[in-house]
Amino acid sequence: MLLIIVICQIALSALTPDAIPSTVSDGPYIFYQEDGQLESVSLVEGTVKSTIISLGEGVAEVSTSIPSVPTILISQEKNSIPKDKHQMPSKLLALSDLEGNLEHLLQFLQSNNVIDGEYNWSWGNGHVLFNGDSVDRGDQVTELLWFIRKLQQQANNAGGQVHFVLGNHDVMIMANDLRYTHPKYKLTVQKTGIPYHQLFGETSILGNWLRSQNSIVQVGPYLFVHAGYSPELDVLKLSLSDINSKIRKNLGPPAWPNKDDLSTSLAWHKKGPLWYRGYFDKHSTKYGPKPSNEQLQSILTRHNAKAIIVGHTVTGNVGYLDGNKKLIGIDVHWDTLGEGQGLLIEGENISRVTISGQIESLATIHTGN
Repeated sequence: MLLIIVICQIALSALTPDAIPSTVSDGPYIFYQEDGQLESVSLVEGTVKSTIISLGEGVAEVSTSIPSVPTILISQEKNSIPKDKHQMPSKLLALSDLEGNLEHLLQFLQSNNVIDGEYNWSWGNGHVLFNGDSVDRGDQVTELLWFIRKLQQQANNAGGQVHFVLGNHDVMIMANDLRYTHPKYKLTVQKTGIPYHQLFGETSILGNWLRSQNSIVQVGPYLFVHAGYSPELDVLKLSLSDINSKIRKNLGPPAWPNKDDLSTSLAWHKKGPLWYRGYFDKHSTKYGPKPSNEQLQSILTRHNAKAIIVGHTVTGNVGYLDGNKKLIGIDVHWDTLGEGQGLLIEGENISRVTISGQIESLATIHTGN
């Protein structure tokens, strides 16, 4: 499996914008202007389209060609920082590492009655959590981000919640580390003349939204973090808000600033929450040693939690890492039709749900594989 992933990454990196049809469409990318207006920039069948939009005193509505997001709603107020700790809802669904695979996500959410046939929120007061790495690799990154943002707005209006946790790739594109970005977006950069990281800069609607999101979220007794919560991070005795605040201050550009001190470089340090892989035996040389039960319990006790849920490292199935109910891995292959899975928590029942809507027991993940 690892060999296949490496080969695919090499093949993707070998592609150039010349290999992408010149009639490709992308966007919109929308930016706040100094005069209070908005500028929308899109690539429409290979042609750059730019439109100035008056924001006025209310909410601007920007029409798109994205079927799942026909209208983007933008208010004058920029995004506020969401809470990082929430009461347990009646139902919680967690997904991770979507990597621009919007079509498979839409199928999954419809099969599990989270959205209706027109891609609108239909899950009432339930919560959905995206546990990092929504970007890179896939070719529907822009559309996916607009969709999650729309879903977050609709869920809030219905009494529900959509949580967006930052992963290492989300941080990388904001910092201009584009090693895993699909060649389609290199063509967008060529055509528009806008560097890719500036498409997600502080004046960008999507960039402003991304920069307001959290990197660790607790829902009820469950801690959600993209890569992992290391014993070294626990030694710092930081609150969730401390962790999130420090990571926001680390958001680039540039990518890869001084990363030797965990306390000052949480977004980039290998034992920080966006990169840590110490729960997996196969990564123990670089990220280990593997935490002891006492170290894991120390993390959980300090946050009044009972389990840590991670993505980042592919498990193939949603399940307990080495059968340990304190650790749950949810990174599956969203790029392969039929393999999307999520973690569903309803009261005391914890299950995995599939892209076809089936509810199954959690797998046991062997971390040495």
